[in-house]
Amino acid sequence: MKTSYKQNTHNVLLMSFCLIGILAATGFASSTTENKVYKHYLLHIDLFSVNLNQPLDSYKFHGSGSAGIGGAVGLAYSDKRVNITSANRKGHFIVNVGIVPSEQNPDTEADSFEVDFTDMKARSFELAKNKNGSVCVLNLTPSIKIIDNRPKRADDTSFKFSRWILSDSMVIFNDSVYVGKIGCSGGPLAYVSYPGLAKVEFALEPFREAKLLGTLKDSRIQIRSEDGQSLDIYGVKNGVHEIQLPGGPYQVWVRWQNLPGEAKFEIPTKEEWVRMVKAKFAEMGNTPPTGEELDKGYERIKHEKHLPLSSGVGPIKPADRIDK
Repeated sequence: MKTSYKQNTHNVLLMSFCLIGILAATGFASSTTENKVYKHYLLHIDLFSVNLNQPLDSYKFHGSGSAGIGGAVGLAYSDKRVNITSANRKGHFIVNVGIVPSEQNPDTEADSFEVDFTDMKARSFELAKNKNGSVCVLNLTPSIKIIDNRPKRADDTSFKFSRWILSDSMVIFNDSVYVGKIGCSGGPLAYVSYPGLAKVEFALEPFREAKLLGTLKDSRIQIRSEDGQSLDIYGVKNGVHEIQLPGGPYQVWVRWQNLPGEAKFEIPTKEEWVRMVKAKFAEMGNTPPTGEELDKGYERIKHEKHLPLSSGVGPIKPADRIDK
């Protein structure tokens, strides 16, 4: 697979081999991918006052809000405060309304009542009436909110959203092993390889021998292999305009190959390293880095003792392509 890389003037190594990383534990904890549809109760709240003899002229809005299970909303009217809380009590959607007088009006009694909204019917309550005929009205409208976390197919368009942009993207294996950052872009099929761990190829569309093992959401790829290993990549963008793909999660097809052995990397001499970098750039047809960029790249190699993480992005070869 032909590999193409996004140029980065701050890091020659990322532009050439993407050979980076430090084998170390990090504080990043990855959550498992959820493939579920969630439904939960939600209450919409409106508080206003109005004189029914002159509704348009007298209408005053006192606030609104929404409360899910365990949520609370507080709204103020005149010298009172209205507190609304919701709970799931043995499968019933129970809402509690509490009316609390202000400290400036201690003669007003507090009050509270509960309503069972399991029947999903909207209700309206008159909480107070002023001498001028204005009535404080609390409208409560129940609903059920649906959150669909099932991964969906990312539709490709003229913006080529299947095109990966991995620019300074952090790579973590098995939830805790930070192996470095990668910087490559240019096609729909990408790979990350680390000796002693795995070579992982992935795309937003099916390809030969690939399985649906990953998701893309909020610029993060989460992949879980069939034997319980994991790969997380942060800072992922897509398309010709390099955007964070909205929505999601999106399906990611994966070809996972475990790599035996142990990761080792001996620092080459500067002359040998420069020769390899220039040869790689010539192979890709890219403009070679400047002398200053090469100096910075080699100093980083010596200082951080990088291990051999490699990566690349390219087309899906005809032999690997599967008709959509």
